[in-house]
Amino acid sequence: MTRVARRVAVAAVCLSLVAAACGSDDDAADDTVSAETSTVESAPITDAPTTDSTDAPTTDSTAPSDDSGESAGVEVQTAPMSDADAAVIDDAAMEALALGEGVIPGMWVGVWDPAKGVHLAAYGDAVAEETAATAEDSGRIGSITKTFTATAVLQQVAAGTLSLDDTVADVLPDLAAELPDIAEITVEQLLAMQSGIPEYEFLVVPDVLENPTEVVDLDEVIVETVEGGVEPAGTAGYSTTNYLILGDMLEELTGQPSEEVLNELAADAGLTTTVLTVGDDIEMPDPSSDGYVNEIGVSYLAAEGIDVEPLGDVSSYNPNWGGVGGSMYSTLEDLGAWAATGFGNDFLPPELAAQRLESAPIVEGVDYGLGIIDFGDGWYGHTGSILGWDSLAAHNPETGAVFVAYTNEYGASNVFVGPVLAAFPDLASTLYGL
Repeated sequence: MTRVARRVAVAAVCLSLVAAACGSDDDAADDTVSAETSTVESAPITDAPTTDSTDAPTTDSTAPSDDSGESAGVEVQTAPMSDADAAVIDDAAMEALALGEGVIPGMWVGVWDPAKGVHLAAYGDAVAEETAATAEDSGRIGSITKTFTATAVLQQVAAGTLSLDDTVADVLPDLAAELPDIAEITVEQLLAMQSGIPEYEFLVVPDVLENPTEVVDLDEVIVETVEGGVEPAGTAGYSTTNYLILGDMLEELTGQPSEEVLNELAADAGLTTTVLTVGDDIEMPDPSSDGYVNEIGVSYLAAEGIDVEPLGDVSSYNPNWGGVGGSMYSTLEDLGAWAATGFGNDFLPPELAAQRLESAPIVEGVDYGLGIIDFGDGWYGHTGSILGWDSLAAHNPETGAVFVAYTNEYGASNVFVGPVLAAFPDLASTLYGL
């Protein structure tokens, strides 16, 4: 199984734990929640998690009002989960963290369920053996960044300044002249991971490990990756390189740096702690988590032929080699709010938003739309991984349920599959009657 497929397999199983709550009449009848919001005070972490069952994902744009994609400004809120339901999530998450034997310092989980209520919680340490995790901590979200980039590109399509059929040569003629093998690849193929251009992550990571504070030239990364060989356009395969090219397209079309485009989009969605960092600017606001490459991260890298000893805290490593494909940070509450917009679909005309969800296999076990993963059972979203952190965000558009989570150990959702999943059967059976 590929690393992407492993990550999505973990996400799919986690989402199956909340699937029964979405649209379950029996559960909804037993646990009706009001539209009012309330707050549970955070408690210090000892053997128990810090929780903050605050407002459900809230944005100024939860549904478009017309075909223009303009927001209707509807706010969606739910009350906190019952103590009993929240305890099931806490117990399962704590068991999963305990199975890490100290290798995974912390875990953050947020569930917003119209039938069950809201539960945000942090477990373990934001800074290993030093600072307890809290539900307000920032963390890096890796490839969930792609959902922002895809939305920004699709906004250009909606505005008529770009077409899904436009090619690299149409939008970036200079790049096409330098790299003729990708000249005829379309915007849609780039968004949908059907370009034939390979992934660059493990081409770049060895250099990052050797020179962790240097800024990677992402234009050079595009050239080096493509010159290494590409498959014919239309060949499926997960590739962050696609999104670097889409970022260059955004800059060409808007006249703005791509980070400004994405950060403005995040602000438009009402997100206050979600930022794409660039250059030497790598700081996250307080409170934030540190990221780690411990034994799990080492195993993840070894599977890709990169041999390294455990590095411990890698928070000082520059994460901006991910660019518009992986360099954002966020919080549970912001990720939940973004997921509740359909990962930006509420900012798009309905027909384009629906087209975005039409998916096709890119590797075995992974169906991908236009910058979004189809997890199955009505769930859509994305996973993320960058040195120090792993993340997941998902939304069920039919029920409105949202599930987000991250850890501060690289590769945790890819290598640590068996033990982590073994911790969750009680959550499925007790919380949702599965």
